[in-house]
Amino acid sequence: MGVLAAGAVLAEEPRNWSVERGTDPYSEQTACLLVSRHLQMPDGYGTAKVRLVFGPTALVVTTDSNIDASYPDQGLTVDDNPSIRPDSPFPLKRQNVLFMQAQAELIQQFRRGYHADLTLGFWPTWPVTETQRLRIDLKGFSSAHDSYRACRGETAAAQ
Repeated sequence: MGVLAAGAVLAEEPRNWSVERGTDPYSEQTACLLVSRHLQMPDGYGTAKVRLVFGPTALVVTTDSNIDASYPDQGLTVDDNPSIRPDSPFPLKRQNVLFMQAQAELIQQFRRGYHADLTLGFWPTWPVTETQRLRIDLKGFSSAHDSYRACRGETAAAQ
């Protein structure tokens, strides 16, 4: 009986990554999207909701808290790779961070990696303190990315 209960708990765990059709936060067009599950990270006052959204041209990190561009060490770090800084912290709203130029590199690192660390600074935190960090589990990313490519009609050679 205990084995069945443990199996049921594992079966109900949320998926880290999924593919959905929705509005791309960068282009504002309907597209296939590869999205993380909803995550939470501290923002200096409470907890910010965070989600990573891979669209056709960019990775957009969306939050429900305002990001402060003045923090110099913001970015994404996959395993032991060098940190990748966002292109622009405010492409659409103060609550988004955009990775367009490094999207292909991040996809490859996410496919090979075990975890990514997202580092952001939020506003207003007074006095200015430090960036906040969120560890993101990359388990399931490769499989979800394959499904994302299929949704977009890409072939295996296009990886």
